[in-house]
Amino acid sequence: MQITKVVGCILIILSSTLMGFYCSNELKSRINDIKELRKLIVLLRGDIRYGNTPLPEAICSIARRHEGSFKSFLTKVSDRLSEHSGNTFSQVWKEAVETDLHQTSLNKKDKSSLIQFGDSLGYLDKEMQMNTLELFLTQLEDEITELSKTAKEKSYLYNTLGIMAGIFISIILI
Repeated sequence: MQITKVVGCILIILSSTLMGFYCSNELKSRINDIKELRKLIVLLRGDIRYGNTPLPEAICSIARRHEGSFKSFLTKVSDRLSEHSGNTFSQVWKEAVETDLHQTSLNKKDKSSLIQFGDSLGYLDKEMQMNTLELFLTQLEDEITELSKTAKEKSYLYNTLGIMAGIFISIILI
């Protein structure tokens, strides 16, 4: 009977510790995903500004060149825009954000701001698109700065809370 309790306690502590490390890893992955998104927006801005490339062609070009967690998202947007199905850019963008970004670590707030970015990007002239891209890049920079400042402390907190929660539950069950 004692062996069962000990094994149960070890499993509880192990599982809660792993949950803490998982939450810590998700935070780091979110920062990396936002940095990758920033890189893609910079590429999009460069294609539009210096290459005078229309928005659908710029997205298609970036989708072909990019390898990462946003590739399926960019490919879907590019494919849907090339279909000429009658949907607006905003509708295509929103649908792709909702369906193809589930494998990333972006949270609801990030996805919501990405949808708003797509709403204001698709129907404007080149100068307004550039202003929209600059504004979104500024928002991404602010988010990265804020997350980077607190990431180390939050990671330590998640890891410690995971371990302590496991120990606490084990003590209560004994």
